[in-house]
Amino acid sequence: MSHMEPAKQPDTLNSSLLAVTQTAAGCALGLLLGGKMGRTARKATAFTLLGIGAVLALPAIVDAVANVISGPKTARGARKRLDTIRHDPGLPDDAEVF
Repeated sequence: MSHMEPAKQPDTLNSSLLAVTQTAAGCALGLLLGGKMGRTARKATAFTLLGIGAVLALPAIVDAVANVISGPKTARGARKRLDTIRHDPGLPDDAEVF
């Protein structure tokens, strides 16, 4: 891959389907195991899984907020892009220039 090729964007449909299937599997396991656990164990497990889910979702939330604040369609994002155009030599760091 050369330095001039654009970076590939993640496929949002595949990632959405993956999230839905993981959620469905988690709900199914919860329904299967929920009746076999005591009330305190069920609460502890639910809060633990909720915490793990929140920690795993945090990068996506931070990414979305950062895109809203300084995405390419905002004034800040346009300034950042213009600065990279003005100050970037246009060659990769490992390129040999004669």
